[in-house]
Formats: sequence, C-alpha cells, structure tokens
Amino acid sequence: MSGKAQQGIDYTLNGTPGQVTISSGQSSATVMLHAIADHVQERNESAIMTLTNGAGYKLPTHPKATVTIVSGP
Repeated sequence: MSGKAQQGIDYTLNGTPGQVTISSGQSSATVMLHAIADHVQERNESAIMTLTNGAGYKLPTHPKATVTIVSGP
C-alpha cells in the first residue's frame, strides 16, 4: 500500500496485511478498505494498492487500484 493515507490511522484493511489470495481458477479477489473517522479536517488522501509479480500468475496491464478517502465536515 502506498499513497498519502496511512494504514491504521486513516483506514484499515480486512485480511492479512500485504497479502491477497486469488484462488485457483479465479481472476479476482475482494479487498475491503474501511476509512477511520478521526473528526480532523484535512485534505482528501489516497490509498494505492499495487499488485506485484510472483510465480504462477500474470498481472493485469494496470496492476494498481486507487481509493480516495474524503475528509468529512
């Protein structure tokens, strides 16, 4: 994970940190990102997930997903 948002401060993720399991025969998996309400007025922040190369699978052309966490009033 990268971006201005910080895990544990601005958001949490379900599952094992740094790992996503895509089962054999499947082409996708779901990662749940939960924004943490801190009641601090700040700029919107992004969290970027990037898939990395490994054995036994191919990465898509764009192996990144970006989420923008919008600061509330």
